[in-house]
Amino acid sequence: MSPTVQVDIVLVQHLLSFWDSQGIDITPVWSLLGMTPAEPMPPWVDADKLKLAHNYIASQSCDRLLPARTGRYLAQCDLPLSRLLKYSENLSQGLVAALRFIHLSAGNIHFAVSPGEHKVIIRAESQAGLQLLPQQLLQGLLTLSEACYQVLGRRYRDQDLLLQVPLDSDFVAQLNDFCVPEVVAGDTYALEISASAWQQINPEQQPILYASLLRDFERNADKFREQVMLYSELQRILQGCLLKRQVSQEDVAAQLSISVRNLQRRLKALGTTYQALLDESRQALAMHLIRDESIPLYEIAFMVGYAEPSAFYKAFKRWTDATPGDYRQTLGAETGNV
Repeated sequence: MSPTVQVDIVLVQHLLSFWDSQGIDITPVWSLLGMTPAEPMPPWVDADKLKLAHNYIASQSCDRLLPARTGRYLAQCDLPLSRLLKYSENLSQGLVAALRFIHLSAGNIHFAVSPGEHKVIIRAESQAGLQLLPQQLLQGLLTLSEACYQVLGRRYRDQDLLLQVPLDSDFVAQLNDFCVPEVVAGDTYALEISASAWQQINPEQQPILYASLLRDFERNADKFREQVMLYSELQRILQGCLLKRQVSQEDVAAQLSISVRNLQRRLKALGTTYQALLDESRQALAMHLIRDESIPLYEIAFMVGYAEPSAFYKAFKRWTDATPGDYRQTLGAETGNV
């Protein structure tokens, strides 16, 4: 778990509640998210784990409209990002600000804004180098669309919002029966907002509350950036500790000049555990060492903290779905073809 994209636990709680209300057995979702109902929840959940949860939910439901229903439900919840939009002067101000923090409510989804003379197009895409499920993109787009529709309220006109989705005609027809904005087939997941709706003054705006919410988001973003730096530092320290064969929590805490309890508290804030971080550090170090063909595989196993090569081979297969020997052979073949 690399804490570069995390989702607010409040959103995850809403998702669990909604999925449960739809008659889906969410018991396996807890383990996919790395949590248990009996333990306190972390403040953040890794977006990749949330993707696994979405994949499971999709496998358990025959309702093609479930992602759209989920998106509408989330927009109607009193989430911080929804409030930011609701309190803004207009969609132009609220959406531009909200999209800076959209990962909190959408995980790996990136929303690209393309302003034009007559309309603004907001495309829902996967973050660079990452892959999202179609249902995640549809859910994110419907959440955004419904939130905009709520802000426009009684001032909404048919041409104000338009949804584009790369889906078959039958599904588009189902979405049109479900959604207020018109839905058309397109090449991507996108929301079109008319120029007039984009700039239209929101009579319900609350400038003081809007500014307060924005400050809270900024503070949380700063705090998370600090957590990312800590995570990278912990991985660096752990890889050094592995080479020294000193990987106890006491060893790592001492290098940070903090107590073990403080270390555990910081790891919890990152949404991970010491054991999970140790496993990731072993993987990162092994991926680096295996490129050096002069180092025997059994020696790499020892260097990353495994007393028996068999345990290392099993872990490596779990990391890469390949044995260390096959992986190294593939690397050699790729190098030879360059």
